[in-house]
Amino acid sequence: MSAGHRIFRNIRALAAAKTATMASGLVTAAWTARVLGPDSFGVLGFGTSLMAYAALFVNMGLSTYAIREIARARDQHDHREQAAELSEHVLTLRTVLAVVVGAIYAVFILSLDKPMEVKAVLLVQAVQLLGNALVLDFVYQATEKMGVIATREIGTSIGSMLLVFLLVRGPEDAITAAAITGGSITVNALVMIGRFRRDFGHLRPRVDLKVWREILTAATPMAVGVFAWAIFTHLDVVMLGFLAPHTEVGWYSAAVKIQTLANLVGNIVMNAFLPQLAAAYGELGPMRDRMRAYASVMLAVGGLVIAGGFALAPSILGTLFGDAYAPATLALRLLMLASAVVYANMILGNPLLVWHRQTGYMVAMLSGGALNALLNIWWIPRYGIEGAAMATFTAELAATVAIAWIHRQTVGELYVGIAGRAMLCAGAAVAAALALDRFAAPLFDRTPALVHFVAGSVVMVAVYAAVAVLTGLVHLKRLRRLTSATA
Repeated sequence: MSAGHRIFRNIRALAAAKTATMASGLVTAAWTARVLGPDSFGVLGFGTSLMAYAALFVNMGLSTYAIREIARARDQHDHREQAAELSEHVLTLRTVLAVVVGAIYAVFILSLDKPMEVKAVLLVQAVQLLGNALVLDFVYQATEKMGVIATREIGTSIGSMLLVFLLVRGPEDAITAAAITGGSITVNALVMIGRFRRDFGHLRPRVDLKVWREILTAATPMAVGVFAWAIFTHLDVVMLGFLAPHTEVGWYSAAVKIQTLANLVGNIVMNAFLPQLAAAYGELGPMRDRMRAYASVMLAVGGLVIAGGFALAPSILGTLFGDAYAPATLALRLLMLASAVVYANMILGNPLLVWHRQTGYMVAMLSGGALNALLNIWWIPRYGIEGAAMATFTAELAATVAIAWIHRQTVGELYVGIAGRAMLCAGAAVAAALALDRFAAPLFDRTPALVHFVAGSVVMVAVYAAVAVLTGLVHLKRLRRLTSATA
């Protein structure tokens, strides 16, 4: 099977999973936001962001390292044995880290100047650390068996959604909502371990300090880079939790949920391409060819998602979260602009991690993360949630400029032509949505936000698709050739 067909098969499997995840995630977020209210929903959002940082110290870049090593060794005769041995080391090391990090996290939470009800929610969310330690997605991503990952993600998202519907009924159920998320991740991770044992053999703890030191030495720059990435993703919510009322954190958390879903589409493409990009390392021609294909797909899907989120921000918030979250409209639009930069960062930055350029990526992301922290401290007290969104956008842009320089040094290209076509398509779609708003405003004023969202989405997709074909951003012949590939 050709690289293109493999990539399309990967995208197809991950897209099925992410579609189910996004659909159930939207429903779950909408239900919890409405049932809990902005105040309790803000507590959950604050805890989720804190937990994201704790989870980074559990993973320590080990997943990215394992993907790189397993993908590059898969043509060797003992590939299965190498993959199994590395997986055992990674899971054992992450489990140890989960115990240590969990204890430190608990001490930190108990020391906060927060009500005990808030601390209880934050402590219950720590269950996620064990689930994150045991997840084996990296093995199946490296071996391009994305269907296994898809099954796990669908099970986690649907299971969480059903439990939330059954058990979360009011603001007093915030602890239950926190427990459901962590519990679902852990149960699905254990099920996946059973699948691994069937595919690769026994999975047992491995303790070898010399091997661990070698793994951590290679993975640490990746971990620092990913930690810096998390500063962009979660620092704004964390700092709002300390500097603003929980109601404002709830508004902003709703906007961040939508931005996360927008970025999730890009993550599907990135995870599908990453094994092929890793395998191409060392050969400039294949690296360039796969990067052009990667950039084309990322920008084609990213342009539509970002344009839709920007133009339809009020109706998206109204449809999912209700009128109580309308104050987040401007913040959401700013975050969608930040997402445009996030897509550029995923295109130019993530391949560096599998091309042994993780140190440069780490420095760029750390510098941007420091800038993000300073801007949040400066702008949140002055501009509230809009200040947090502006800080994210500005810092992300600064880091991506530095990463673009490193990427150009590595492969000699920046895909400006592809980006220009994507911007043209996005601009045309936004213009079409604004024209629809102008002519159909009386109808939208009398109908639910869902009507506005659906009508705007249909118009934007139609215009974007037409302009994408006309500009050559999407080639129909190439698309038909890939979609006709056998599974």
